[in-house]
Amino acid sequence: MIIFDIHSEYRAAFPEANFIDSTSLVLPYWMLSGEELEEFFLDTEANDHNQRNVFKDAVIQSRKAEFTGNDDERNRIHLDTPLPFDIRYVLDHANLLNTEMVDTGEVYAASNKAKAGQPKLTQGSLHGRLTNFVNRLENKINDRRLDFFLGENSKSISFEETLRSILGYSADKHNNVTVIDLSGVPFEVLSITVSLISRLIFEHGYFYKRLRCAANPKEEINNDAPILLVYEEAHKYVPTSELSKFRASKMSIERIAKEGRKYGVTLLLASQRPSEISETIFSQCNNFIAMRLTNPVDQGYVRKLLPDSLGTLIDKMPGFKQGEALLVGEAVALPSVVQIEKCTVAPASTDIPYWDLWQQEWKDLAIDKIRDEWLRR
Repeated sequence: MIIFDIHSEYRAAFPEANFIDSTSLVLPYWMLSGEELEEFFLDTEANDHNQRNVFKDAVIQSRKAEFTGNDDERNRIHLDTPLPFDIRYVLDHANLLNTEMVDTGEVYAASNKAKAGQPKLTQGSLHGRLTNFVNRLENKINDRRLDFFLGENSKSISFEETLRSILGYSADKHNNVTVIDLSGVPFEVLSITVSLISRLIFEHGYFYKRLRCAANPKEEINNDAPILLVYEEAHKYVPTSELSKFRASKMSIERIAKEGRKYGVTLLLASQRPSEISETIFSQCNNFIAMRLTNPVDQGYVRKLLPDSLGTLIDKMPGFKQGEALLVGEAVALPSVVQIEKCTVAPASTDIPYWDLWQQEWKDLAIDKIRDEWLRR
């Protein structure tokens, strides 16, 4: 089980689990797909063909330069090839084209202010047109919050080390639960981070099935180590929105929803706003646990799951007590209202006792420590 935790809640519930946060998470940017690379490094809203072509060419050149195989394999390298490349090479290449001066083949005459015989130069075809791209790339490379993605460790970590880390296969600890704390990941790269991890897990299942079937053509169990991906606050990854910043995570998670069961990879999505979750994913879910919902639109989504004769159950949802839920799906013979017992060890998500706290005396806050923690991110 791999839990995507964006509010630092689940380490308390699974104290023995493998735990990864933004300080220990290492994801190699070079393992991003071509579409993910463009979404992360380019201003996709600008639809600038110059920056897209320059970026693509530089990535491929860098991959070929670092590749140690034969020439035939080198010639097959493309933007989606999961091979290392140096993002600083891409920056230097873009900077060079953005400031390029080209020799015209002519020279200055003696009457010109320039020295006689000095070659005439003119601006290159991309001179000044890549400034926004260069600035964007520089800002990302220098943003220390993105060290887990663009730092030195992300350049040197291997494919195998990355998979072992996110699957929880550490040498000294065997635990079936991995909590990935994404609370320290900047929101603007949250989609890409979740997309990459999700896609790697899906492709792991796909290739693991191929290996098992190759070893035994009669194999009936595609994956003897099935994986459950848990997306807390799922509307932040797979919303109904068509904005480009959600495109990568939606594609990865929708693919798992539609095809993952074939490869032993399944989903659990938790959200307070089911109406904001991608309908593609919603339609693939087999079981639903619906707790108190007061929004009529959200209630309407749940109502669609029930036969007309049981539609009155929805009317009870706004009055559900804590822990009460409507259970619908293949797991039960009939839709039922159930009481869910409290966890033995609960997540760190208990409601704050506002009334008690507001009756207490004035508290002095350590603003300077809050500032230091804020700036450390």
